Amino acid sequence: MDVPQSAAAIYSTAADTLDTLPFWHHFGRRTVERLELQRGARVLDLCCGSGASALPAAEIVGPTGSVLGVDITEALVIQGATKAAAMGAAGATFRCASVESLSFPGASFDAVLSVFGLFFIEDMSGLLARAWSWLRPGGSLAITTWGQDVLAPGEALFKEASLRENPSLDHPSHASRLDTPEKLSAVFTNAGLPRPAIVTDRWEMALPTPEAFWPVILGTSNRAAHDALTPQQQARVRAAVTEGLLGVTATAMDVLYAVARRR
Repeated sequence: MDVPQSAAAIYSTAADTLDTLPFWHHFGRRTVERLELQRGARVLDLCCGSGASALPAAEIVGPTGSVLGVDITEALVIQGATKAAAMGAAGATFRCASVESLSFPGASFDAVLSVFGLFFIEDMSGLLARAWSWLRPGGSLAITTWGQDVLAPGEALFKEASLRENPSLDHPSHASRLDTPEKLSAVFTNAGLPRPAIVTDRWEMALPTPEAFWPVILGTSNRAAHDALTPQQQARVRAAVTEGLLGVTATAMDVLYAVARRR
């Protein structure tokens, strides 16, 4: 199974929880803010998920603008389209497709963005080069990725407990491909693009109880490891994570924002 198809399988399962997690929406909106969109702008959101960035963009560009969100996970695309209809965002459309299969004329968009999606693409620089060609002069390309400290400390506790139960689950995360400014900048350079402006951000999601962290496991790529465990193993892992989070009041996460503007 290739990486995009694997991601689709993971997030098809995680779709039942993903949209309830506030950090997807927080970082989606923060990415859109960096684009400085205007009313009437045309926007392409690659690996759009359930619309955490596409829908804030649609609010800004208004009825005279357009936002196209594309994702390979049908369940998330359906969620995004449903929310767009509920908020009356007629200019926001969602398409279930591999972003690597897309083709548009040059200068089709005022902005192209991808939030927590590029690291799932095998040829990351190739996709960036194509996305750059779809931008009009003056347009912006924004990429948001996870940093090295993600969902701390709960995710590390989950991985440690899961590996005790099933060592075969030990493999690097896709996000580690772009988890430093140097790695992120190199992808732009390899695509022949200008050096992006990269900003790091840290945000914390409150945890009123240790159990409040568990939806994070179910609504992220950690769902794959969770579902690979037996029910008995899942129960032991959950108990270990809950115990490890006693006294912890928030989960912290670092992200990197990269923005390049086409002259």
